[in-house]
Amino acid sequence: MSIVFDTATAEDVIRHILCLPTDIFNVYPATVKFKTYQARWEIGDIYVSGDAKKTEDNPQGLGCYLVMTGRGCDDIFRILDNNGLTFGDMFGRCERRYGAGNYHFTRLDVAIDDRNETPFFTIEQIKKKCEKEEFIANSEGYHFDESKFDDFDTAKTVYIGAGKSGLSYRFYDKDKEVCGKYNRTLDEVGSWKRTEMQLRDEKAHAFAMAFQARPLEIGELAFGLLADNLRFVVANRNESNKSRWKTCRFWQRFLGAVELLKLHVPTPHNSLEETQQWLTEGGVISAVKGFYFLESHDALGGLERVGDMVDKARYSTSLSSKLTAHLQRIDRTELIPYVQYDTKNR
Repeated sequence: MSIVFDTATAEDVIRHILCLPTDIFNVYPATVKFKTYQARWEIGDIYVSGDAKKTEDNPQGLGCYLVMTGRGCDDIFRILDNNGLTFGDMFGRCERRYGAGNYHFTRLDVAIDDRNETPFFTIEQIKKKCEKEEFIANSEGYHFDESKFDDFDTAKTVYIGAGKSGLSYRFYDKDKEVCGKYNRTLDEVGSWKRTEMQLRDEKAHAFAMAFQARPLEIGELAFGLLADNLRFVVANRNESNKSRWKTCRFWQRFLGAVELLKLHVPTPHNSLEETQQWLTEGGVISAVKGFYFLESHDALGGLERVGDMVDKARYSTSLSSKLTAHLQRIDRTELIPYVQYDTKNR
């Protein structure tokens, strides 16, 4: 799980969101790529990056980034559970303390564990469905990972969807993973197949808000999300439209009679498009065109050339953030260091 807080300090998030004392954390200098955080607070598998550089746009150095691994989430769950609370309550604290628009989830992993002695499906079955292209998902692509478990068997993982997409899936032999980590036998651990959904950015935030509204229904929400976005099917070669193929039996049994969960994801707006609109409608482009006109006719008089003004200009941190987000969105991250170099108060 990871959450970005735009207007909070690391200490405030630790005290009021995690409800932990700050003095139990180790603090050391650390940075996060493309961010201005200068320090990290760490305890176990819980990390909070903060102490952002003070700039013209952020004179107080606000902003921090909370990351919890699976074990970190387990630790916080136990604390919440001991107080009769859920993660939904924790998410509610974020909104009450900082306001709805001042924090956002960047990643949220949701797991469904099948601990039945006879599982609803095996990872091998999922793999075969993928190899035959007998599935319908919100994101394309799949790949497999396989590692040696013993002399006669392997531990398998199936990935569906790109890891950086809004929603992707992972199916794996959790029982074999636990055996390998803790030197236990399959008989001791028992059958354990895990289905994980990895949500990012808008989808992660939307699911967190749904969970906040229905904190005691995480199972229904998880199955509903899965049912609405992924389906394994039975091939029908007489039907060219795969969406009309019937859902395979093991998937029907696994999902049961769940209500589909359609995430309400606000349509993301490109902040640079708004800046472009301001440039054209606000008269800035017209002014620049006027200066170019004067320059081309050797009529600047004592005014500066546009090129000289551009060379001296530096991006505000607000514009820098918009440019960085745009470059990440179009997969041109190699240009981000140049934007950072030309940003005020780096």
